[in-house]
Amino acid sequence: MKIKLYISFCIAVFAMHTAQAQYSMFSKSGTITYDKTMYMKNIVTKQFIDKADDRSRSQFQNMLPRIPQQVVLKKTLKFNDTETLFEPQKVDLDQMTQQLIMMFALDFDAVTLSNLKTKEYKRYNDLMGEKVIIQDTVKKVKWRITNEYREIAGYSCRRANGITPDSVYVVAYYNTEMPVSGGPESISGLPGIILGLVVPSQHVSYFASKVELSANVPLDKKVFDSKKVKVMTRQQMIDQFSSTLKSWLNKETVDYIMKLGTL
Repeated sequence: MKIKLYISFCIAVFAMHTAQAQYSMFSKSGTITYDKTMYMKNIVTKQFIDKADDRSRSQFQNMLPRIPQQVVLKKTLKFNDTETLFEPQKVDLDQMTQQLIMMFALDFDAVTLSNLKTKEYKRYNDLMGEKVIIQDTVKKVKWRITNEYREIAGYSCRRANGITPDSVYVVAYYNTEMPVSGGPESISGLPGIILGLVVPSQHVSYFASKVELSANVPLDKKVFDSKKVKVMTRQQMIDQFSSTLKSWLNKETVDYIMKLGTL
């Protein structure tokens, strides 16, 4: 009798571990925490100083010694088999760094909701104090999958190179054990979740630091319910804010900010 009980126990334990392994290998819901790294000196040098007129260039150059080499923000991606929600997490930054991020429009506290089936897309932005919801479709990135791999947050990820509709080159590392076609910001369209994303022209990268799989992940969408926030398409937002920014920044720098704000 004891032997039969022991065998039954072993079978039950094996079945439980097998079920957990299958779940972890093909999970379609969970939360991913990313480190968003902004290479501040590169951004200010390449996107502001190099493209500024003589008057503005000297102002930016005077600021450069006080600008940190890089700043890391925390973001999370909550996902299930139909939707992803990408949102900021609170981090403690010194006042000067916060002011620099706001001054150079380097992060917009954006919350991005993407429907993986209908391709509907919403993005809440706080653009220089004005709150806007972009309501449009998910960007259709043209991907080329490579044979290069790297490990991110304990997962083997395959590299893909992509071009967005507004000609931004991106490098993504995706994992097929989580067969959800989502990723940071609005970048998606691969046969697995994106755990690493590099945007060279924007001098920014996103790499997962933690992956938590679960059976049910609630997506908090209340930020999109406000009737007081202006709703517009991606192009309408670009047109409106480009017109405002061009009064004190050159066209190339404005284009950089707009591409960052609609990534």
